[in-house]
Amino acid sequence: MPAEGFFIHQFEVGPWDNFVYFLGDKSTRSCLVVDPAWELDVILNEAAKIDVEISGILCTHSHFDHVNMVDPILAKKDIPVYMLDKEVEWSGFRCENLKKMSAGETLDFGKHAQITFIHTPGHTPGSVSYKVDDSLITGDTLFINGCGRCDFVGGDPEAMYYTLSSLVEKLDHSTNMYPGHNYGDVTVATLTEQLESNPYLRQPSLGDFVAHRMDGRTPNSPFPKVSPEWVAKIESVQPKR
Repeated sequence: MPAEGFFIHQFEVGPWDNFVYFLGDKSTRSCLVVDPAWELDVILNEAAKIDVEISGILCTHSHFDHVNMVDPILAKKDIPVYMLDKEVEWSGFRCENLKKMSAGETLDFGKHAQITFIHTPGHTPGSVSYKVDDSLITGDTLFINGCGRCDFVGGDPEAMYYTLSSLVEKLDHSTNMYPGHNYGDVTVATLTEQLESNPYLRQPSLGDFVAHRMDGRTPNSPFPKVSPEWVAKIESVQPKR
């Protein structure tokens, strides 16, 4: 592996097949962690295993299963946390060192990376995807052969349709799509590949998309509950207030 450049490291955590990402600089071995959730020990051990230092947190959105290890990491590291301003305002999410970012804003990281905050509403009003070079970290906007649910509180299938249409229109189709959950038969795919196989990118109209995405779903449904054993595990590492 070259000593210089940028890397994306993907690994899975928790009971809901979440992906966590390290976006890092090879020369400094510093990284940003995307959507830290579920298992503090796994995240910290993974950083040690590949010899990187976590120096910041990026959150694609505020749902519990993407942020429940933010506070435990902050209890160990005095680092910034980045979330789109629209998501902060909608959700009321709060933590130490919170930096509200605007749609289209960029964050320079290391010597080789510039991360662009792309507003991708639909799953939540302030969901964001992170564009880095030829890659997009999509959170719960786009999965491999799927897309994020739009029936939870704050979800909007029409907004999701226009979000996905915009990504198809504006991104190079060779862009690597890195999803927020391991729901597909592969863990990463190009936009070209998804245009061929993802049913949510193949709907001919807004009406068809909304009907397909909301089939069997009830708008403004509550977020799923976590099993008691996972609640206990998460609470065991939460810092005392």
